[in-house]
Amino acid sequence: YMNTDFIGQILPTIKEDETITYEFKPGPFTKVLKQAYKDPLNMYYLVIEEINRGNAPAIFGEIFQLLDRNKDGESKYSVVNYDVSKVVYDNETTQIKLPSNLTLLATMNTSDQNVFTLDTAFQRRWNMQMILNDISGAEHKDTKIADTSVKWGVFNEVINKSILSSNANMLSSEDKRLGAYFISPHDLERDDKIESRFSEKVI
Repeated sequence: YMNTDFIGQILPTIKEDETITYEFKPGPFTKVLKQAYKDPLNMYYLVIEEINRGNAPAIFGEIFQLLDRNKDGESKYSVVNYDVSKVVYDNETTQIKLPSNLTLLATMNTSDQNVFTLDTAFQRRWNMQMILNDISGAEHKDTKIADTSVKWGVFNEVINKSILSSNANMLSSEDKRLGAYFISPHDLERDDKIESRFSEKVI
């Protein structure tokens, strides 16, 4: 996503009389903001998967200032965006705020160090919660690795403990561990075409 995808953008539209007009097409943020504003008695959620896959501060733009909330859950500050205000409030002069019944949820894989990092000004506006790397719920934890009697769940736990213990002085050692779904059930199977599928990917 870019800012124009997330918030909205002006795009050409062909009308029934075949004339072309330029209209603001709201993005997912603007759409859910309108829903929450129109329906204050219900909670609304915008879920962003892998927020660090894009340049999040640039994608949010000035909207990131709205993430600061007061004790009632409403934005402390407001921003001006005429197009968004017209869609949400039917009045382009109304300043935008996040209502208390709108929650933004985002996931981030800290192991993805080759993608965008979140700067501290953006990051401090979120309540962060660590999701434990737990293989016990993985559907293929009891599947044996091809040509062995070793289960993927056991292998995963042993290797991850080894990674943590051998890199105890590294702050990012937890990010080096194998996730439960680092490999798929298919990777554990014997494949004559790719005999070393598991070893090439994991070892």
